[in-house]
Amino acid sequence: MSNGKTKWSAQWIAVELLIMALIGLIFGFLGPFGTYAMPVALRLAYWVGFIIVGYAIFRPVSISAGWLRESIGISVWAAELMATAVATLPLTFLIGFAISGMRFDPDFLGDRFVLLYLQCGAIGFGIFLFMRLLFGPDEAVEQADHDLIQSDNRKIVPASEPIKLVRTQLHDRLPQSFPGMIIALGVEDHYVRVHAAERTEMLLLRLSDAIKEMEPQEGMQVHRSWWVARDAIVTSKREGRNLRLSLSGGLEVPVSRAYVTKLKQTGWI
Repeated sequence: MSNGKTKWSAQWIAVELLIMALIGLIFGFLGPFGTYAMPVALRLAYWVGFIIVGYAIFRPVSISAGWLRESIGISVWAAELMATAVATLPLTFLIGFAISGMRFDPDFLGDRFVLLYLQCGAIGFGIFLFMRLLFGPDEAVEQADHDLIQSDNRKIVPASEPIKLVRTQLHDRLPQSFPGMIIALGVEDHYVRVHAAERTEMLLLRLSDAIKEMEPQEGMQVHRSWWVARDAIVTSKREGRNLRLSLSGGLEVPVSRAYVTKLKQTGWI
């Protein structure tokens, strides 16, 4: 029900609560979904009360959905639809309990429950759209997109140590003529392609096992199909909304949105 513009700022929550109360008053005067037959005072209290209760449920769920979006890289719309579907359930139970005379009515858990669930969900998502229209996109989303733009063709901060050829357990699986510096691992079907700056080799191995055998080489998985060595990163660049890492030797590796935050936190980009 909120666009989460400033997370848990007390001042911003107060503003949102005021807006929720005003929305509740509007619904109270209009009396939708069969509530117009209620006395005016009761109708206003009903709508203001449940809009604010709905806000108290939707707000933390919406923020959690934002964290999920940042973690797995889904769109803000998909995250908010998920939040609406989850938060609507307890709200529907509460409203059903109230309109059943503050008691549990088993007969309510049927078509009436489904209809009320859809009505609550539509109102919740509608308020989210209204708040987004009123205040613009979530600051967190804007900041993430800004960070991606700022990373366009930016030089990576070099490692404090000079590049060293690190001998790893994975080298034991490779031909002796393979160059010492492994710069990346990429998945191809059931194989892992081991990349050096000037050569590649295929190994019948899972990526997770190959990554374990790369210790003590400093590196990170940046995509479900890619691992890169820290010392091999030259630049990062953006193609549309996608981030890519350019490695020594000219290899370019895609970065999943789920890994962008981790790369920034570690100072790699």
